[in-house]
Amino acid sequence: MQNDRLRVPIDGPYLKAVGLAMICFARLEWDAVWCCEKIQPEYIKTVGKKTAGKIATDLLALAAGYPDPAVVSSLNPGAAEFKRLVDLRNSIMHASLGTFSSKEQRLFRHGVELTIEMIDDASDAFVAAGGTLNHHHHHIL
Repeated sequence: MQNDRLRVPIDGPYLKAVGLAMICFARLEWDAVWCCEKIQPEYIKTVGKKTAGKIATDLLALAAGYPDPAVVSSLNPGAAEFKRLVDLRNSIMHASLGTFSSKEQRLFRHGVELTIEMIDDASDAFVAAGGTLNHHHHHIL
C-alpha cells in the first residue's frame, strides 16, 4: 500500500549513503559501457541482460585488445578497477539486512555491519574510477 515503505525503521543519513552509493556505481557502470561502445560500436545494444561483472569482463578484454599500446596501458588499470569495484558494489547490494542496536535497519556483509563511512568510501571509489573511464570515453578513445 502507499507509504508502507515508511514503516521500515531506517535513519536518513544511512539511507542517503546507501542510495548515493548505488547512484555513484550506476554512473561508473555507464562510463564503462560507453568506453566499450567507443571501442566496439553497437556494444550498447548488448548490455540489456548483462551484469556489471560481465560488462567489466568485456571492458577488460576490449581494453587489452585495443590497437594502440598507449591506450591499452592507460585504460587497463581503469578497467581492472571497475572489475574490482563490481565486487565492492555487490558486497553492498547483496548484503544481509539486520537490525542495528538502535532498532534501525543496517546492511551486514559476513556478519560485519556496513557503516556509513564504509559505504561513503565505496561511493568515493566509484566516482574516482568513473572519472578515469569518463576521461577515456571523452578524450582518449
